[in-house]
Amino acid sequence: MANNLTVTMNDDNFNISTGTNVVYINTTTPIFPQASGKYKYRFLLELSYNTDTAVSASSSKTISFTQQVSYQTLLSSYATFDLSQIYQTIVTPQITNATLVRKSGGITQEFYDNIHLLPSQGTGSNNYFTPGLVEDSQGMEAFMGVANVMTLNFYEMYSDTEDGVPVKQGTSDEVKVFMFWGRGQEEDGVIFDFTPYKLTGSTKKLLSSNYNLSSSDTISNIDIGLNDYHTLAFLNVCEINQTAEPFKVVVEYYTSGGYILGTLEIENNTTNGGKYLTNTDNEYFYLYFGAGLENLQKLDTSDTGVTGTLPDSVGGGRSAIKSYSIIIKNSSDAERSIIYNFNVVSYCNQYDVSRLSYMNRFGAWEYINLNKERTDELNVKKEYLTSPLINQRSLQNLVSFDPTTINTAYPLNNAKQGKTATSVSSEITTTMFTDYLDDAGIEQIKDMMMSPQIHLLDGENAKALILEKTSFRMKREKNRGLYQYELKFKFANPKFRTTLG
Repeated sequence: MANNLTVTMNDDNFNISTGTNVVYINTTTPIFPQASGKYKYRFLLELSYNTDTAVSASSSKTISFTQQVSYQTLLSSYATFDLSQIYQTIVTPQITNATLVRKSGGITQEFYDNIHLLPSQGTGSNNYFTPGLVEDSQGMEAFMGVANVMTLNFYEMYSDTEDGVPVKQGTSDEVKVFMFWGRGQEEDGVIFDFTPYKLTGSTKKLLSSNYNLSSSDTISNIDIGLNDYHTLAFLNVCEINQTAEPFKVVVEYYTSGGYILGTLEIENNTTNGGKYLTNTDNEYFYLYFGAGLENLQKLDTSDTGVTGTLPDSVGGGRSAIKSYSIIIKNSSDAERSIIYNFNVVSYCNQYDVSRLSYMNRFGAWEYINLNKERTDELNVKKEYLTSPLINQRSLQNLVSFDPTTINTAYPLNNAKQGKTATSVSSEITTTMFTDYLDDAGIEQIKDMMMSPQIHLLDGENAKALILEKTSFRMKREKNRGLYQYELKFKFANPKFRTTLG
């Protein structure tokens, strides 16, 4: 039989996991003590979601929970579901690519590569783009990926008799939700407007690197080193975003005078790790891709859908590139995003360059280089045991305290370990300083403070950090002057393990 439910929720937009994810539900089914009312009435929700990128019955999971009626009128009964706590258990920050790759050289072990290195190194997958779900159930299970598509089925559940067991009734009201990890904010309201991020025209934005927008909001400026890694993320075509046309990524390299050194194009298709106008109801609605010159150099122009010149192959080599632009276009070369202009900068050689990456409020990665003083402090903690200095076994054969024989129990040339370290643990704290920051830089520091994931990029290695200093004096809009900040971190995975004596 059909149910008598009315379900009201944000089913025509993308959902952020920690947003105000509220569902309003009501029924016209009479509930006891109304005349002919049903007993032990509940609203039942069955929520199904993917657990890997190969969508099949064996790769999905369903969780069920019920909600009691919270308010009744003469004709209807109502309840509210808050799904944010459920959403947060399904999506997580994404620290790897979503497809297994293999190192070249005959080694067959498969692994998930560092997401900042996209496209992933190794054999077995081009993976120029990677979706928002890690298909792993071992080892990396704590990080299952930033995006998922969920199917929500709402049912009525009740008993026809007073002493009966409530059971699921009739057919469901089904809602599909495109949800990704994100940080909700009070001003978002119940429905966040993602229109600016749907790639339908030249004014639309990607999900990251939007701090330094031009006054016309058509260009975003990003500083980057010649050998830095960088990623961008965007909303792909999907069931609720079918008019978007992110067909290809177009890169143009420039000299200091603005002359074009070369171009590079990467098609967004299934061969290259992305999806375009196919399978619109899975986690490929959210895609990452590599955007640094170091990332772009890994592309293979002999692959289908990859054409143009790699950074090291332009006239004068990579060092001739002083800036480059990235834009999303459709198959007819019409612009489908604003321009992301990367300015290649040289950093002061008096200080170490610390490249930090952190996850922003949309689950995409942001990057900032700190080229000021950095200090590392090693703190060591030891636990001791005090033990006798005299060898008791040697003493039993002594007949007198003769100076020439007593030293067999107290040999003069041996190290005396009266106090022994039984446990040694160490921790490195690294302190970094920013340059004097403008409004955009301050906004980056603020977002990094609220990020659940911060990485220190060291060549091809990413090291997770914990931001230990948790309060900063932020510059107000009407205040004058620039601010400098001290950032104190600890390594989330200790560099040195505890040593037992």
